[in-house]
Amino acid sequence: MATESHTDMGLGLGLLFGLVAVAGAAVTGITSYTYAIRHAQELETTGLLANSGIAFGVAVFGACLAIVAVHAYDA
Repeated sequence: MATESHTDMGLGLGLLFGLVAVAGAAVTGITSYTYAIRHAQELETTGLLANSGIAFGVAVFGACLAIVAVHAYDA
């Protein structure tokens, strides 16, 4: 008699890292838009492009981890 253990880690981790990717993409858009507006008004824009780049990196890394989690725990 064979027993098989099934886990929902692929779904849970995929969802978690997917949400991280969406949040990173949202922060990227918000900081980029804020930079464009502040630059057009000739206001201080220190750090906005760096924050946008970091958020983009988080978004891409989260998306990669979501794909890996789904494939690693696929039954």
